[in-house]
Amino acid sequence: MNEQRKSAERTGASRHFMILTALLTTGTVQVVDGYDRSVRLIDDILGIEHVDWESTLNVGEEPYYQSKEFGPFPDHQFRISARASLGVAACNYTDNNDPVMGNAISWNPRPAGDAMLIFNGATGSVFPASASIPISLARESLLEWLNTRKRPTCIEWRPYDKF
Repeated sequence: MNEQRKSAERTGASRHFMILTALLTTGTVQVVDGYDRSVRLIDDILGIEHVDWESTLNVGEEPYYQSKEFGPFPDHQFRISARASLGVAACNYTDNNDPVMGNAISWNPRPAGDAMLIFNGATGSVFPASASIPISLARESLLEWLNTRKRPTCIEWRPYDKF
């Protein structure tokens, strides 16, 4: 992948060079490189019924958690829980470098449904109903995140500190 990065830099395509590391609700890890493959993985994730566990995503220029001892460890993470059959999802964005809202959840003044969207499968906690947004907006926010590597602005967020 190092050669791909060099090639992207030479051609000016480094803006879209990325590696997306995803721990899926299914318990598997997928690592893809490039924008198009990342979008396909996001679409796959949004099509999974997140009933017992959430999916977490990290984007960077190398895979995350290559080793428990040496990382690399992400500064920010996108957590998503989707129920494709109901057309809803909820998002959590953590950015260790954001002094204003380091941990945020999607917010919808008119929740998009009453599905129980899992926040943390290890604890069984769920997102509040107000975090429920249409799956199309969750997709839009994930694509914006791929392009900016910052908390997306296309949806509303609220601080979240209930782990």
